Amino acid sequence: MLSDLLKTKHILFGINAKNKKNLFLELSAKSEQLNKLIDQKTLFEKIIMREKLGNTSISDGIAMPSALLDNIEKTFVLFSILSKPVDYGAADKKDVDLVCLVVSPSSSKSKHLYILSNFSRLLKNKNIAYKIRGCENSDSLFAVLLNFNLSSAA
Repeated sequence: MLSDLLKTKHILFGINAKNKKNLFLELSAKSEQLNKLIDQKTLFEKIIMREKLGNTSISDGIAMPSALLDNIEKTFVLFSILSKPVDYGAADKKDVDLVCLVVSPSSSKSKHLYILSNFSRLLKNKNIAYKIRGCENSDSLFAVLLNFNLSSAA
């Protein structure tokens, strides 16, 4: 269930990243602040390693960087609306302004992929992305996401 994965305090507005690497540094730092089991440096390195396997943009200004970490017990999700879009090197050439970071325990690879695919399906819904971009705070964004069932998002 979405409310088990994402909390309102894990929804960030106004991250001001100069580029993709800077975005990953910001996300890693915020993740460490919100989850004491996450080490900023380790998470940053894991995100970069994953990104080298293939760009994690899912199109239309949305990206889903991810990582697997040994020392966490459950999946951690951080959702961000950037203050201005960044060049993410996306295949569709669109700069990214919505970012959903998914960090899971290394022992939960299949669950990690399941969560990524469901969030991807949810965020690719143009109506949902449009509503998210219209949100002004964490509570309104959380409400938009809760109105949709992750496993049935089209």
